[in-house]
Amino acid sequence: MKLFAEFTFETETAETIYRAVLPELHDNFSERSAIDLSLEDKNRLVLSVKAEDVVSLRSALNTWFRLIQIAQEVLETTSETTSKTTSKTDSPCRIS
Repeated sequence: MKLFAEFTFETETAETIYRAVLPELHDNFSERSAIDLSLEDKNRLVLSVKAEDVVSLRSALNTWFRLIQIAQEVLETTSETTSKTTSKTDSPCRIS
């Protein structure tokens, strides 16, 4: 493959995001690009993309950036929902 791009995402949720998008590696989105996703440590996710041409590189990057972004947004949304639920049930009851 002619072109190569590598991006590192540093976040506390890297391991969870990695596990969430890992099944997508088994789907072959394009024969003109190859994707590698690895977890360097529990806070660092590395996305490597090899492609035959610029169009394939752009397409693969857009796809994987979006998958990672969606996983992060789902984590944030579920985290907000959980904290709101927890704060409601854990808050002391006041009677006035």
